[in-house]
Amino acid sequence: MLKNLTNKDNSNVVNLLIGRIGTNIADSLFYMAILWYFKSHFHSPILLSLIFIADSTIDMLAFTLGPIIDRSNIKKLLRVVTTIQTILSLLIVPLFNDRTLHPLAITFLIIAYILSTIGSTLIYPAEDKILPIIVKKKNLTKVNGIFQMSYQTLDLFLDAGATILITYLSIKNTTIISGLIFAFALLFYTRLNFNIQSFSSIKEDNTYLRDLIIGWQALHNEKKILILILPFALTNLFYGIASIGLPYFATQYLSNSAISYGGLELASSIGGLLGSIIVQHFYVKDNKLRLLIVICLMLSGVSIILETIIASIFPILILLFALFSTFWISMMNINFRVLVQESFHPNLLGRINTINSSIVNCMIPIGSFLGGIIVKNFGASPAIILEGIAQVITAFFYLIIFMKAKN
Repeated sequence: MLKNLTNKDNSNVVNLLIGRIGTNIADSLFYMAILWYFKSHFHSPILLSLIFIADSTIDMLAFTLGPIIDRSNIKKLLRVVTTIQTILSLLIVPLFNDRTLHPLAITFLIIAYILSTIGSTLIYPAEDKILPIIVKKKNLTKVNGIFQMSYQTLDLFLDAGATILITYLSIKNTTIISGLIFAFALLFYTRLNFNIQSFSSIKEDNTYLRDLIIGWQALHNEKKILILILPFALTNLFYGIASIGLPYFATQYLSNSAISYGGLELASSIGGLLGSIIVQHFYVKDNKLRLLIVICLMLSGVSIILETIIASIFPILILLFALFSTFWISMMNINFRVLVQESFHPNLLGRINTINSSIVNCMIPIGSFLGGIIVKNFGASPAIILEGIAQVITAFFYLIIFMKAKN
């Protein structure tokens, strides 16, 4: 499939993929540089928390960006946003020379980070909007799998790579590199060439609010998607709980060092990568696609439950079950993306995907807060196993809904 993507007819896919990879790398370097600067220079958890608050708030409010994505010339949006991200990366570089930053400079750093993150929140849904236009329906699963495989592969190295760059080249030089990589991504976004006319269905006399309402109405009317999204939000509540327990769980059962948590994260990343590779070999129709989502979620939940049960008996198997869990979740997520891409017109996908993101992510901060309480009072294992139980219950819920719909 990778070989097939390199022919002339698929040049848009290649350009979009390379551009997105560049955006992902630059985005991660920019994030890590600012995060590490605040951590190492100010030693203030409050300042550091502002970065996390900004991140989660942008995720929750992503739906407000949907009309902008659908109203805009999508190629121009990619270019303008990436140009701004390049400029922001280079503008903040001189600030890193000053060890005692003025409060205004600190504010500018945070604003620069927020603007760059908003930019990425505009770019990421653009991929889902463009792919159904430039890829045949029968190839959507394969192409989505290749994109996700690329991102999962990056995840294996990005965090470690960013910290190495910061350690050996400095925060300032890492930020310069992020700016250059943003510019590299821009080069490939400018090479995109597809029919813009097919994106221009939003009426000029529609207001921003009206466009936003149309997106919500379209999602509401597509019951088969809505019934999937709402339970995902609840499942992510327990993901937020488990994410707090995971470092404690790793050090309790694997080893009392950061390596144990890193190993667990590595196993999870490998599982996600394998899932994105395997899913490329499946093409299932709509009704079977929903059944596959049920099976994947069920097996992921069972893997997490077994992970906690086996921890005290064969601790090393924690890594194996963590890999299995993300393997199935990766396959489920890619199939869900395909289901959404096939269910809505591309003119709506900007709004649909940002609304989905807001709904699914809104419960994670609450889960993180509850996770701290649960881990403190009951330990790490209950926090982990709750996520597995939630996934299994959600899978059974989906199965019942799908069986009723079939009858």
